[in-house]
Amino acid sequence: MVSKAVLQHFHKDEFVFVEKMTDIINCVEDTYTIFVTDFLNPRELAIVESLVANHNLFFYSSNDYFDTEYGKAIIAPDYYQFDEADFELSLLEIHYNSKFNHLTHAQILGAFLNQLGIERHLIGDIRLNNEKAQLFLTSTMADQAIQQMTKIGRAGVALEEIPFSRLMKRQEEVTSLFLQVSSLRLDKILASSFKLSRLQAVKLIEAGKVKVNYRTVEKTSEQLELGDMVSVRGFGRIRLVDEQGFTKSGKHKLTIEKLKHK
Repeated sequence: MVSKAVLQHFHKDEFVFVEKMTDIINCVEDTYTIFVTDFLNPRELAIVESLVANHNLFFYSSNDYFDTEYGKAIIAPDYYQFDEADFELSLLEIHYNSKFNHLTHAQILGAFLNQLGIERHLIGDIRLNNEKAQLFLTSTMADQAIQQMTKIGRAGVALEEIPFSRLMKRQEEVTSLFLQVSSLRLDKILASSFKLSRLQAVKLIEAGKVKVNYRTVEKTSEQLELGDMVSVRGFGRIRLVDEQGFTKSGKHKLTIEKLKHK
């Protein structure tokens, strides 16, 4: 059991993950062997790093070596000599006729989940441009994917494992917006950021289409803080980056970054 002193630093929705990773960390410490996680989001990676810091162990994140959002972590005893290959990562390039087909992130993810029968945590970042697509995959699944994946949507595809040096750069459009809001409630921030009515924002939250720091939130009154990232399915992402005090009428003056994948 994880102590209350440890859990108090995390949101209650993260308790199950914290307990799971604490058990793994204790096992690494007891057995003196390394452990490699599946793909984790940035918040999960930060949690693991903070937990490992309380032990005489080492933490390595693949995000420190590759420009990715989702990453894998190595938890290791003090004898361990780091090897990049131990992350068990493969980068696959998806070749298709881009003149007649347009692949989306959702199509690619769905094809891998359904055709290969694998779970989401075995898949990392998916990169797209107008001509090709790339995907990070747990290396033990790479050969199966290359052999079995021949179609995504209506497009015939061929997969090739490529070196990490050929990883496409992230294409993300970032714009800064200045907001004045009466509170830092999730529904009010969403409404102002995406020019929605408060009722529309509430419906998106209650439908489970909104995540705060990668966890689904269905409580409209959730209070946001600086640094929080909010993603809304079908709309994009925002990050609260700065607060400049209050207006004369008592409204919060906020700067947010609006992020959209090209």
